[in-house]
Amino acid sequence: MQITILGSTGQVGKATLKEALNLGYKVKVLVRSPEKLGDLKEKVIVIKGDLLDPLAVEEALKGSEAVINAAGGVKEPDQYTKFRKIGEILVEKMKQEKITRLVNISGAVMCLSAEKLDFKRKIMKVFVRLFYPQMKQAQEAIIPVIESEPAISWTFVRAPMISKAGGTGKTAANDKKMPGTKIMLEDLAKFMAEQVASAEWVRKAPWVASV
Repeated sequence: MQITILGSTGQVGKATLKEALNLGYKVKVLVRSPEKLGDLKEKVIVIKGDLLDPLAVEEALKGSEAVINAAGGVKEPDQYTKFRKIGEILVEKMKQEKITRLVNISGAVMCLSAEKLDFKRKIMKVFVRLFYPQMKQAQEAIIPVIESEPAISWTFVRAPMISKAGGTGKTAANDKKMPGTKIMLEDLAKFMAEQVASAEWVRKAPWVASV
């Protein structure tokens, strides 16, 4: 089975790419700088381009049956506008290529349209707004675009604090409350990759934590 991974040169994306390859998936990636893939470059199909280029996204999706989007906001102006457009292009091209499955990274403080923040996440949101404003803008832009599209079987994986320490090999997931405040990068990547073939969290947004 071929899948496409977006944001594969970032911290979460590269770790998820490794896990997807371990699971036996054939992987296409869309990257601006293929050299950032390191040794992984030889193990995947590389499309050089940008997420804001519809033709590049289309090429990256051709032949795939699912998409993992690990792209996040960067320290550049107006990430909201950028990621709104990225979401629109991604949905359009997934529908064009008849791809329905999407696994998307998100943050612990992000909400679906029908949700409200509890007190703990309100405090966390202040922290995120102060220290990670680009990430917040990106997710607030892309989530409504994807969530409102009935043709997409999406899963938003909401990660709390990410640690680069060795993974535990076990995760807890819950779409009603946070099961913990930390997840190891390896555990998050494994959970993301495993969702491609799982229907457990379709059109849901689980929080995940290492246990």
